[in-house]
Amino acid sequence: PEEALVRVFEAEPIVWVRVHDFQLESLKEVALRMLRQSPYYSLHLNELASGVTVPGEIGSHGFTGLVTILVCRENEGAHDVATEVKAAAAEGHSSTTAAPDSPDVVVIREASEVLKEANAPAPLQGRA
Repeated sequence: PEEALVRVFEAEPIVWVRVHDFQLESLKEVALRMLRQSPYYSLHLNELASGVTVPGEIGSHGFTGLVTILVCRENEGAHDVATEVKAAAAEGHSSTTAAPDSPDVVVIREASEVLKEANAPAPLQGRA
């Protein structure tokens, strides 16, 4: 029926990458979309708020102390990923019993600056 096709194609497509871990994430997204449309879960969406898991899947993890992430200017996107990790760690940290004025759990530093401070030789540029 026409209305079924409209409902199927109104949502953004789910990206499918043919690598095991990425396939699992895509399958979880497909399952969530289907479950959200089922009679029970359409009335209880809060039960799906944390998503779904696959048996054997490793859940969320946290840091137990200060973590320094070294980023390289030449690695496009590295700083963005480090910033996401820092934000996720801060979110998880704030939900614990830590004092509100406790320092950041994750610090982002430029790798070349750390190497200079340590008087270490600079890494090789390019490929051999």
